[in-house]
Amino acid sequence: MSRVHERGRKTRLLMVGALLIALTAGYLMILRSLNVSEQPGERLFGAPDSGAAAEVYLEPLSVDATNQGMQVRAYLSPNLSDGQSGRAGADRDLTLLITHDKTVEEIKLAAGAHIASSTFEVDLNDGSVAHYPFDSFVSRLDVQLTDGKASLSLPARITVWEGVLGYNLHTTGKAGADPNEVQLAIAISRGGAIILFALCAYGVMLVLGFCAVVMGVLTFINVRPPETGLIGSLAAFAFALPVLRGILPGSPPLGVQADMWVFLWAEMVNVLALALVVFKWAHAGPRV
Repeated sequence: MSRVHERGRKTRLLMVGALLIALTAGYLMILRSLNVSEQPGERLFGAPDSGAAAEVYLEPLSVDATNQGMQVRAYLSPNLSDGQSGRAGADRDLTLLITHDKTVEEIKLAAGAHIASSTFEVDLNDGSVAHYPFDSFVSRLDVQLTDGKASLSLPARITVWEGVLGYNLHTTGKAGADPNEVQLAIAISRGGAIILFALCAYGVMLVLGFCAVVMGVLTFINVRPPETGLIGSLAAFAFALPVLRGILPGSPPLGVQADMWVFLWAEMVNVLALALVVFKWAHAGPRV
């Protein structure tokens, strides 16, 4: 008998070890596929440095996926040649036109000035936060530099910073109707670390839901005795699930598709299991 128990214990240990190895390997594969260590960088568009009349720098500041908006700050500065001093300003009046969502942002740089900037909000299109954490969006900008007095189109060197905390940005560009006009498309998606955290949180909700079902069903069919400790555990599960949902990164609104499939299901089966245990405890306990 002792040999049988020893063999069974070794088999269970091997199963647990194999499960841990499989989970670790899967976790590492997910880390690699989500590219959680990716670093942001800059992308260059428009005229080369030697032929540009000015430099344009676009810096996304924040992304609000719930309200489908992104804050962007644009800088306009003169393009100084190698022989010019860093203290030199623009040699003419310049106007930067940024068109987005039927809105035109205008940034003016007066002759002799060093830099001009403006902050504005652009819309996030072609996506919905309902697909959290796999939601993605696209923002489109048309950038054109003109002479402030003659309104002539001028070449510009455009730099886009692709770094917003919690998001991955990828910018593509093409020439517009005017040769000096650049049409930019910024693809926005959740960062790999955010996706991984959300998937782990929803996975924990599933595990808690299944554990609650097992405890409730086994108690109700008399496989396990009804104990008050189980009632406390299931009640703790019921309150832990909303807390876990509330700390999801990115603060997605309640009601995204993952909530329908995971969070609400786990909450309902947990409450059902709690009701089963309480019902069985009330009928199986001693009468007063």
